[in-house]
Amino acid sequence: MSYRQQFPPPPFYPRFPSPNAWNEYRRADEVEYRAIMDRNEAVFYEQYGVHMKAQEEQRAAASASAADASHGSPFFTLGELGLDDSPGFQNFMDPPASG
Repeated sequence: MSYRQQFPPPPFYPRFPSPNAWNEYRRADEVEYRAIMDRNEAVFYEQYGVHMKAQEEQRAAASASAADASHGSPFFTLGELGLDDSPGFQNFMDPPASG
């Protein structure tokens, strides 16, 4: 047996004895709902602003870090690694220019 069958909601009619009472209830409920949604919207934009500010700070920090690290090349050359090819070695991937 479902909860709704065990505990049905109260009927509207005795609670609201006239259409005016029903409309007043709906109006008050709508005002309350709008207030809740306005508060939720304010909280959302506050949280979103904090998130976007944090992202911008992370981007700025990453940019500064990249600027500090850009003093050298991000790639190593064979010479920097001490692996210079001997002059007699012919790299088959880099054939000599003919001519």
